[in-house]
Amino acid sequence: MGLVVISGSVVGLVVIALAIYIRSARTYESSDSVAQSYDEWTQDGILEFYWGEHIHLGHYGSPPRPKDFRGAKANFVHEMVRWGGLDRLPKGTTVLDVGCGIGGSSRILAKNYGFDVTGVTISPGQVQRATELTPEDVTAQFHVDDAMALSYPDASFDVVWSVEAGPHMPDKQRFARELLRVVKPGGLL
Repeated sequence: MGLVVISGSVVGLVVIALAIYIRSARTYESSDSVAQSYDEWTQDGILEFYWGEHIHLGHYGSPPRPKDFRGAKANFVHEMVRWGGLDRLPKGTTVLDVGCGIGGSSRILAKNYGFDVTGVTISPGQVQRATELTPEDVTAQFHVDDAMALSYPDASFDVVWSVEAGPHMPDKQRFARELLRVVKPGGLL
């Protein structure tokens, strides 16, 4: 009987701990709390260690082909470029990469397609790491900015690119309005 009471207590504690973890892990407090979390993950290298330069999922082909996880993520960027018609745009096209992380997509867009890329993230640590990883001859620069209130004037960019950042935004409509605000008329989102 004592064992049942102890195991029931342990299960109860585990359930409470899990509920606290899930609630705190998914609660948006402020842009500062998001920046702090990404700064910590960037400084300790955990995201880069597991995810490489791209903090998004990969594309394994259609039909899927065997490919390593990091290669599939770079392939995802090229597939999105093709699907979106960005491969038909001229060199020098201005691109805003919203939620750029440590700049993996930004570097591919600049290096492989000749775009002038500005990557923004809420995390100063990610901006620092993105800058460190970017060779001087690659036309990508990185800045701290809040995707919910971008600091750029209306109609600033030919293309606004954002991969898997939207689901993390506390107000999806406001986020979408900001992206639409900074893309030029006739530009691509």
